[in-house]
Amino acid sequence: MSGKRDSIIAAALKLFCENGFQNTSTANISKEAGVATGTLFLYFKSKDELINALYKEAKTELAAYFQQDLEAETTIENKLQHFWQKAIDWALDNPYHFRFFNMYSNSPFISNLTKEEAASTFQFTQDLVEEAIKAGSIEPINCNLFINLFSGQLNATVGFLTQNLNLENRQEIIDQAFAIFWKGISKG
Repeated sequence: MSGKRDSIIAAALKLFCENGFQNTSTANISKEAGVATGTLFLYFKSKDELINALYKEAKTELAAYFQQDLEAETTIENKLQHFWQKAIDWALDNPYHFRFFNMYSNSPFISNLTKEEAASTFQFTQDLVEEAIKAGSIEPINCNLFINLFSGQLNATVGFLTQNLNLENRQEIIDQAFAIFWKGISKG
């Protein structure tokens, strides 16, 4: 990617989160990115194309981040806890991205094709859920329901941590939240 394109993506991410999609003009994005509006249109034909590119690229990067060292974990519980920890770390380190996904994952501004392409990068989560069910580690559950439950508890945990930045027992809170999630889905 070029530096200008990256600047446009970063500016759009910030402004879409702060002002919303409809209240963010391409002129505002260009100004925030430090490029001419015409330069924005060299990379993206429209604001719709820009938000879809942002969504897809961010999801792809997120999926790659989540999978780092995942295969080194030997048990289903450890794999899910690894995934949980990576998700928490990523959300806290990337607040605009985290907010963007919460704001736009179900948005009509993101095309169905983009959502499908982005979802395909998360095939490993479905594989992990299916592996866990097959191994008898978790209760049989619809994969999409699992992801929604995981996301809901993750959002609650990240929200709590964000509102309480100076916690001395931050890791203990993260581990407690995962333990509650695991207790709810595991067999036994």
